[in-house]
Amino acid sequence: MEKKLKEIYKNNKLIVWAAVVAVVLTLGILLKIKDEVTRFTLIMPIFAGFILFSILITPDEELEDEDREEKEASPKKTKSPKSR
Repeated sequence: MEKKLKEIYKNNKLIVWAAVVAVVLTLGILLKIKDEVTRFTLIMPIFAGFILFSILITPDEELEDEDREEKEASPKKTKSPKSR
């Protein structure tokens, strides 16, 4: 398990640190702000920023590989000759 966690960290250092920052900011808001609406208003942009950051730093090649795997996994339709 420890070996797998080290490999995940090694491959995703930026995302892991962005998640740590998001969690720390969220906990700070939860402890400092008492109003629930204000908490929600301040926490949601943090999560949105984390998601946007994760999408922007993901290499395009990695996203393209997932699309190719999905296309290969779906059954291919054969075209039948059109009759008039």
